[in-house]
Amino acid sequence: MRLFHANPHPGSFPIATARLMVVLLLLASGLTGCSTTPEAEEVSKPAEQLHADGVEALHNKQYKTAVDRFQELDRKHPFSPLAVRAQVNLIYAHYKKEEYADAISMAERFTRLHPKHPYVSYAYYMRGLSFYQQISSATQDQNNTREAMTAFQELVSRFPKSDYAWEAKQMVVLCKDRLAEQEMVVARYYLDQEEYIAAINRFSQVISNPMYSTTPYLEEALFSLVLASKRLGLVEEARNYAVILGHNFPDQPFYRQALALLERDQSPSRSELADLRQGVNQKSALGRLFQGVAPGLAPTQKDL
Repeated sequence: MRLFHANPHPGSFPIATARLMVVLLLLASGLTGCSTTPEAEEVSKPAEQLHADGVEALHNKQYKTAVDRFQELDRKHPFSPLAVRAQVNLIYAHYKKEEYADAISMAERFTRLHPKHPYVSYAYYMRGLSFYQQISSATQDQNNTREAMTAFQELVSRFPKSDYAWEAKQMVVLCKDRLAEQEMVVARYYLDQEEYIAAINRFSQVISNPMYSTTPYLEEALFSLVLASKRLGLVEEARNYAVILGHNFPDQPFYRQALALLERDQSPSRSELADLRQGVNQKSALGRLFQGVAPGLAPTQKDL
């Protein structure tokens, strides 16, 4: 019987062993190289340094750098008092980068984590502004307008004495103005197309909704109801609307046009009506100049 020898060729054993050792050394070297990544070698900066770098970036309008520094601080030093400052400044940095969805997300996170923080009203305000900056034209969906208005109203309700309450009230007015404008765009279209019943329904919503009572569109809506009712032969209704118009807006162009329509049966021409509407649009646009007055500044270090 022949016995099986583990090394039938004794001369080849040292060579095979050497090759195996080389392979093992190479593998070990590769594994060691994989574990020594730049991320592992990176030494995290102190929270104070990250915060200072972020604030400096904000001052230099380098908002991407600011976002990176504050995010790193928040992630790597979550228990540092500076982490809260970073969260506040992240809202502002995202806002200035026009990353409004991120600004909203950070604001909501801040109000959830720090409901009693001195700057929680700031978070509510910036959330509202971030929605407001995404408002589309009056011919499109106004969901962002409603979200912005809700955020500002919540700020006023929760923190009526905060530094941002007065500004939030003004923004609520602008949101209502935009919602009224959307109603008017549709109502004007129906009136111009001589679809008077549909026009009356739309204009009636403007004058019956208390939310629109302070907007520049109320006067035009009342006159348009006079005009549409008259053209439908609803003379009594037209006179009633004219009385309300004269009571609220005496000596104004729309009331003078209403009197001419009822007393002399003189309807305004398309160009006259366009001029009247342009005046309303200009009043609305003038009010929106407030939008750029106080976009929300990041709180300074001593404020937090």
